[in-house]
Amino acid sequence: MNSSIDSRSKLLLGEDFGKIKLYKIAVIGLGGVGSIIPLSLVRSGITKLILVDGDKVEITNLNRQIAYTRDDIGKFKSEVLKEKLFSIREKIDVQSYPLMIDEKFEFNVFKDVDYLIDCIDDLKAKVLLAKFCSENDINYISSMGTGNRLNPEKLSVVKLNKATGDPLARKFRYLLKRENVDLSKVDVVFSSEEPIVRGKKVSSMVFVPNVAGLLLSSFVLRKLIAGE
Repeated sequence: MNSSIDSRSKLLLGEDFGKIKLYKIAVIGLGGVGSIIPLSLVRSGITKLILVDGDKVEITNLNRQIAYTRDDIGKFKSEVLKEKLFSIREKIDVQSYPLMIDEKFEFNVFKDVDYLIDCIDDLKAKVLLAKFCSENDINYISSMGTGNRLNPEKLSVVKLNKATGDPLARKFRYLLKRENVDLSKVDVVFSSEEPIVRGKKVSSMVFVPNVAGLLLSSFVLRKLIAGE
């Protein structure tokens, strides 16, 4: 077999690998959880991505956000990641939007995606995304809180109505109920670990956010390959 970036992936997935390049995935929020997702998806064979994040790289990001280095400080995360993706795989289609999600965002850019992965912390924005996906029959999954935690073994994918003990999930459930979104159809990655510390400023290290991101990538690819 000829060696290529995809040689080992094809050994694992066989004929299913051919499906991957057909999928288009949107990743919203490119911080602790989201920054590793485009890197893992492109390495896995995904060639069509939408990246959305209005933040710029800061020095405090570097302790946990694997995608960035000191050279990236001050640059928009979406643009930095787009450039890094092309350094991994040349023939890809990446749309990057250095914007925040709010009522003014043009949500129709997501209408042709096969999956949307929400990794943002802003609850209002999360609700806007969930409502749009629900109303337009778009597959999506959301990340719940990963800050103030240290043990990635406590992460799992569940339905939102089963994500107990997570303050972000609790607020998210409340707001989605008000929008009449069926919670039993909303997949989330959440941690059952009790927060180690509490406070207005969220603490975080590299372990939990990045494992959550890889869990999201794996879950989405497996769902798409299975045709679910």
